[in-house]
Amino acid sequence: MSFHKIAPVGKAREDAPAPKREARKPAPKKAPRRRPVGGHRG
Repeated sequence: MSFHKIAPVGKAREDAPAPKREARKPAPKKAPRRRPVGGHRG
């Protein structure tokens, strides 16, 4: 319960999830492939 009292811990936890999203962004490299296949080339 004392962890809930620690405000810095809550902020650190929110910062951690953010960096994890950036690492996941590079993984979706298949998205760029979908754009050309989408038919943008006709």
